[in-house]
Amino acid sequence: MKRIITTIAVAIATICTANAQELKFGAKAGLNFSTLSSPEVSETQNGYTTTTKMDLGFRTGFHIGAFVEYAFTDQLFVEGGIAYSSQGAKFNSAETKTVNRWGDIIDSQKIDAKDASVILNQVNLPIWVKYDIAGFRPKAGINLGYLANVKIKSDGKTESGDPDSRFDFGLGIGAEYNLPIGLFFDADFVLGLTNLADKDTKADFKNRVIQIGVGYKF
Repeated sequence: MKRIITTIAVAIATICTANAQELKFGAKAGLNFSTLSSPEVSETQNGYTTTTKMDLGFRTGFHIGAFVEYAFTDQLFVEGGIAYSSQGAKFNSAETKTVNRWGDIIDSQKIDAKDASVILNQVNLPIWVKYDIAGFRPKAGINLGYLANVKIKSDGKTESGDPDSRFDFGLGIGAEYNLPIGLFFDADFVLGLTNLADKDTKADFKNRVIQIGVGYKF
């Protein structure tokens, strides 16, 4: 195993040295506008079905990270990076309805959740493929994430969550605009495909993140 790791490290170092003119390193930071998919959650017991529908809104967070960009040609680029990202969603309200086996409504209530939110602090590894058009670069890629921690805030209290999986996978699209001085601006949308709900719930929460940032390439 040590020999394999050493071989990979030497290969990467050789590539970076041989193609230094094709590599750029950079850093970027910006804002997140994130939410979670909000499906209906149903549970049936003794002939009664209770359905809960949550209304989720966008939460404002941030991201900061570093990356390396490799130029295959003058127009085709690949970027890989690492970033800390504060994501999640705001809870606006929850509507619960219970019906019997014939569809008659037995109970119905709506709960407003003021100042309630879920915070997902993630370490993300985004990988992008980009195409340059006079400094403007549309891009598409994947995002691999690890949930460092999950916090649920409500009524001034904060509790820790226990998601089904701490690993997140998503697809992304976006664009960036590069200035000749190395400064660039970008906007991305990441569609999460992994269920991040607590283990004791039957919900199916997946990341939905809009990112707007600014960075610099060296």
